[in-house]
Amino acid sequence: MRKITAFIVTLVLAFSLSACDFLFIEEQPRDEIYDMNEYTRQELIDLVESLMDDAYHRVEYDLESLEEAIVAMIGDRQETVVGIQVYSGFQSGTASGVIYKKSGNDYYVITNHHVIHPDDRINPFSNVEIIYERNGMLFTIPNSQTEIIGLDATTDLALIRFEATVNFPVATFGDSNDVKLGQFVYAIGNPLGFDYFGSITMGVVSGLTRYVAGSVYEVPFLQHDAAISPGNSGGALFDINGDLIGINNMKIVEDATTNIGFAIPSNTVKRIIEELEEKGFVERPFFGITTQDRVSACGQDYGVCVAGLSTDGTAIDTGIQPGDVITGYKLETWDDYITVYNFNDLRENILNSQVGDFVSVRYIRNDVIYESDYVELVIHPDDR
Repeated sequence: MRKITAFIVTLVLAFSLSACDFLFIEEQPRDEIYDMNEYTRQELIDLVESLMDDAYHRVEYDLESLEEAIVAMIGDRQETVVGIQVYSGFQSGTASGVIYKKSGNDYYVITNHHVIHPDDRINPFSNVEIIYERNGMLFTIPNSQTEIIGLDATTDLALIRFEATVNFPVATFGDSNDVKLGQFVYAIGNPLGFDYFGSITMGVVSGLTRYVAGSVYEVPFLQHDAAISPGNSGGALFDINGDLIGINNMKIVEDATTNIGFAIPSNTVKRIIEELEEKGFVERPFFGITTQDRVSACGQDYGVCVAGLSTDGTAIDTGIQPGDVITGYKLETWDDYITVYNFNDLRENILNSQVGDFVSVRYIRNDVIYESDYVELVIHPDDR
């Protein structure tokens, strides 16, 4: 970077000197022309740099500072990600998990449901060990010190508790509603087992609120291109500040694709683990409308066109009618409405709410904006 900068400065210097000669000849008396031979090369470079915008001649130092900050962030967060070893009989598997909470000597770890309960098994793995690394060596916390607290197949999340006297750092949740397309992300996990323990890959956010076609999961995934592989399941997706914005769980594997990975957004994760901690299972809220999910059925530029209402859902009590366009969603505890641009936005906010929450919607009817009364979110029919 310094060589490139020096080259640029040299070119600018050469151009600037020739330009200055021309300007001095045209605009200055001959006796005021500066003799460039009176300056050393470094003095000339310093002079040109002093006239240039900082964004040009200090870029190498800014990049170094950014790199140092990222390295420090990774150093702080890497040990929040542990290995998950599951086994039962002659079958076993490895994956990743993220420590998000500590209470005394108890630590709480998020991982994926499919890590503990693969689709090809009738019963979940009953034995779980926690693997961690110190000074390049791997250590095991045995099954006798671990406990599976709860599982949720719909969002592909699981919660494990383990006991240890070893001190582990705890990950801090970010707000996945604030995630933007193109921002940097860092995946930490254990691809292909523990030979590559704590591998770190970097990418960008490629998509928001993705519902993967053919997937059994009801999750508004974050799409990203940080490289993930089998074994990364349950691992962390951090933003550049070191906040946990997602839990990696799958990628598209096809010959024609590269690095289309998905993570469960942190707001969904927080909602699920709170319920798993409290009850050991999850009850899904049910709003109860039908709509064309990616079509402007009412001719609107944004929002959700209501096509129909379920008689056993929450929506029917809000007063909305078919033909209305929902443009905002708000829980009673929130300061303001979240803008609903499309059905995926609405579905994400409903999924990140809980049964028993009181919700209001902002909607448009005949070009007039209304806000509904607060009504209680009911439980999903499949969970009743």
